[in-house]
Amino acid sequence: MRLRLEAPAKLNLTLTVVGRRPDGYHLLDSTFVLLELADGLVLTDGGGGLRQIGGGGRVPTGAHNLAWSGLQTAMGAGADTMRLELEKRIPVAAGLGGGSSDAAAAWRLGRAWLGETEVATPDDLHRLAAIGADVPFFAAATPAARVGGIGERVEPVEPTRREVLLVHPPFGMSTAAVFAALHPADWGTAENDLLPAARRLRPELEDLFTRIEAAGGEPRLTGSGSTIFSLDDDPERTAALAARLQRDGLRVDVTRTRGAAASIERINEED
Repeated sequence: MRLRLEAPAKLNLTLTVVGRRPDGYHLLDSTFVLLELADGLVLTDGGGGLRQIGGGGRVPTGAHNLAWSGLQTAMGAGADTMRLELEKRIPVAAGLGGGSSDAAAAWRLGRAWLGETEVATPDDLHRLAAIGADVPFFAAATPAARVGGIGERVEPVEPTRREVLLVHPPFGMSTAAVFAALHPADWGTAENDLLPAARRLRPELEDLFTRIEAAGGEPRLTGSGSTIFSLDDDPERTAALAARLQRDGLRVDVTRTRGAAASIERINEED
């Protein structure tokens, strides 16, 4: 038996810092949506650990990969008898949640392999938050949600289908570094409270925002960056904006928000 599942990217439509715990973790209130842009995972038995396809050299492999951590959370020591293939399409250090989505998808695959329900309970979400703050959202398998706390509170909301333009700067952003650069004065000042800190670390973001606005987009930062996105209801307008920005030398992707989470596919060996 082989199980396959897409691990979608996400956007933060809003991200507000609402407090900070004594242990230093920031408490967030954020609206997440899934994108059609996705990594792909295939789970089989027979051992072999994690095999990654694509994604460059910046993604950890083996036991240090978030996807493998998600599989171990689902299967315990049984993960050592499994083989997980991960095809990377989501840029890393981009604020798109690729590693967290991989972890949640591997967790769902492991649960399905064991014949257990994929529906994440509140206890599951708390455990998965220890892997990464975005992992519970992806594990909840909902296309849109309001997420709170350190990621463990996931409240599904009605998804809205939108065209999405993604602009990928030639650099990534460290989530830890962005939070370290965050000032209390930044809280509640923008759609994304992490934007001022990200701009302090990477002043180049200001120029990218200006170029996107000049081309007709409405730029916003997702997560801690570095990806900038612009939303529209019109596919032709989005494609035209992408073409203008590509001519300006920027790296872009065009995708859409999802109306539903991905489902696990069972693959016959003869396939």
